[in-house]
Amino acid sequence: MSQSKNNSSVTVDMLRAFVSLSRSLNLSKACSELGTTRQTVRRHITDLEAILGKKLFEVVDRQYQLTCGGYESLEEAKSLLLQLDTWAGRSNLRKNYSGGLEKLQYTDANARTFYSQQHPVSQIALNGLPIMKKAFSAWGNAETQIEHTAMEQIRPYTVIYRKGPAGWVFVDVGKESAYARWFGWAWSRSAIGKLISEDNIDDEYNQFTGGAYSRIYDEGGVRLDHIFAHLPKDGGEPQPGTFQRLLLGSVFPDGTPGLIILSAITEQIEIDALNEADRPKLPEDLIMDCPAPLCN
Repeated sequence: MSQSKNNSSVTVDMLRAFVSLSRSLNLSKACSELGTTRQTVRRHITDLEAILGKKLFEVVDRQYQLTCGGYESLEEAKSLLLQLDTWAGRSNLRKNYSGGLEKLQYTDANARTFYSQQHPVSQIALNGLPIMKKAFSAWGNAETQIEHTAMEQIRPYTVIYRKGPAGWVFVDVGKESAYARWFGWAWSRSAIGKLISEDNIDDEYNQFTGGAYSRIYDEGGVRLDHIFAHLPKDGGEPQPGTFQRLLLGSVFPDGTPGLIILSAITEQIEIDALNEADRPKLPEDLIMDCPAPLCN
């Protein structure tokens, strides 16, 4: 969060009021969710605004709306609350580190468990999937430029995001990407211009899928994760799948930062917490270890 403008301290109650009201933009709903009064929620918001030195909400036609300052502060507020809930054992998301690399475990409302395990980027060169080697090489040759000719061969397999005031926005979904293969053409094309958060899944799931995005986006680095997830196949019921995901900090032609994600549907994953018996057998036509156009 921004440094405070006075000697007061940000409290957990202030953060919860901010996040709850930002979610519903309705004071009565926020009060019901928090189990408190309208006066208390207003006071928490007012105190937090005074500490941060900026307005978080404005009221237009008696409807709460987030200000630009509210949007800018929201992601960090959610992250802080998630960390506190995780430490207190109240979160469905578990996070730990081994050798500086992140491991995540998330359990949804239907008791389905998701796993993510970060791996060293050097693994790409040593024994990485061919598609990952191609993507990493293309990104380097393009000097992180999204529209560089070096990226042309790999672009159909990627998803590109821009970070807007309200969150992560789909800019492009490659027709051969894991997103398009798994969710289907209609879903993938309809995603353009939408926010990741529009899936209406809880904040913990959004942190599981996108928690790593901000650091790579801001610093322009690279990250490799292996993921096990339950995702709706072609708009149907969730099915288990395994993926390798490469995050590439990048730059648009106007100089603003972007994020390239290449997810490869594969059975070649290493996740310590995943039982061997739970690994799904994937259809061969979905597997992206080495798509023919890239390997020919």
